[in-house]
Amino acid sequence: MTGLHVTTLGCKLNQLDSAEIAGAMAGARVPLVDDPAAASLVVVNTCTVTAGADADARQIVRRRRRESPRALIVVTGCLAERDPGALRAMPEVDLVLRRADRPGAAAIVLARLRERFPADFADGCADRLADETLPDFGGRTRAYLRVQEGCDLRCSYCVIPSVRGDSVSVPPAQVERRFRALLDAGYKEIVLTGVNTGDYGKDLGRGVDLAALLGRLADIPGEFRVRLNSVEPRCVTPGLVDLIAGHPRVARHLQIPLQSGCDDVLRAMRRNYRTGDYMRIVTDLRRRVPDIGLGADVIVGFPNETDERFAKTASFIERSPLNYLHVFSWSPRPGTGAADMRPVYPAFALASRSRLLRSLGRRLAHAFRLSQRGRTHEALVMSGGKDGGGPRALTSNFIEAELLAPHPGNTFATIAIAKVDSSGRAWATVENASRACSR
Repeated sequence: MTGLHVTTLGCKLNQLDSAEIAGAMAGARVPLVDDPAAASLVVVNTCTVTAGADADARQIVRRRRRESPRALIVVTGCLAERDPGALRAMPEVDLVLRRADRPGAAAIVLARLRERFPADFADGCADRLADETLPDFGGRTRAYLRVQEGCDLRCSYCVIPSVRGDSVSVPPAQVERRFRALLDAGYKEIVLTGVNTGDYGKDLGRGVDLAALLGRLADIPGEFRVRLNSVEPRCVTPGLVDLIAGHPRVARHLQIPLQSGCDDVLRAMRRNYRTGDYMRIVTDLRRRVPDIGLGADVIVGFPNETDERFAKTASFIERSPLNYLHVFSWSPRPGTGAADMRPVYPAFALASRSRLLRSLGRRLAHAFRLSQRGRTHEALVMSGGKDGGGPRALTSNFIEAELLAPHPGNTFATIAIAKVDSSGRAWATVENASRACSR
């Protein structure tokens, strides 16, 4: 039987794109396999947010060819959009798929598979394609749902608008239909995602925004939880905060990109807020939702980020109520406003700053988990734990804990954080089965 192996690089939206590919292939009876050496079809879904991401993508493609020399290797994603020619020139690559290819991508891939493996596809390809398939998240209890694509911001460091296009919202009725289909398929947590999710609805007319969509979905009867992925600071509206604070089915967790804790750097980045705006937003969230899990993206080494400005960023984060950091090193992206800015800091300086902020992020996450010790949370029980341990549970405020006793997966339970070790790893007891996410 022909199998599919997918490697996904980059963001949550890329994970969703990969799941949609896997779902389409599963509908054509090409199942997912964990081992690339056992796959006849290998897909590498790329990221291009940094030069390092480009290098990682090329390295993965070469590795997959060594592991599966006969497989059809397909490359897609943001690097395939930005520089398809470079990927097509790689001898390891058989096919590059771009955004424009999406509507017919499954048929294109199946036709190529039939050419390479005629015995496995003797019944033809066309009759193996389903009209519509659900994304395949590999048996997880959590699913991602695209509500928006593209971005209208033009931050000077970011290449994503040029590869993902302008901001476009999925109509609410279509989002709800897909949301209900995922619930019917058994998913208990659905994460709303997009390139700039907070922009949702601005192209759909008055009365349609992210808060209205979130409330509409959360009010659907059933036992589930809905989570937001990442929302730009200026898109954290009072209505959104009300839902996070008060709706039992909305996760108490939010990722709010910061990028820098220095106004001079934010100005050069062409970000549309300043540190005072950001601090007011996260402080208000902490006041309204005391146990909320708050994360931020931060870029180090932007061309005008002097040592003094970097120190301002570190100090700002330490004073903030943030609990998680995603740290990236700046690299020039072709076609962006900052591509030719100077100075460009040497790699060792970027590595040093990244280490400092990642260490700070670990301390913040550890302190947050310690603050939750002894408290109860409604959590979604998932699969087995790390290193062969017990089942894992994910709390509403984004703490993953290993359960100290068996409990059925894909169910909600009330848990109590019992232990947090020096690395931040958490363990919890199950207090009782819960239907707190129902109404």
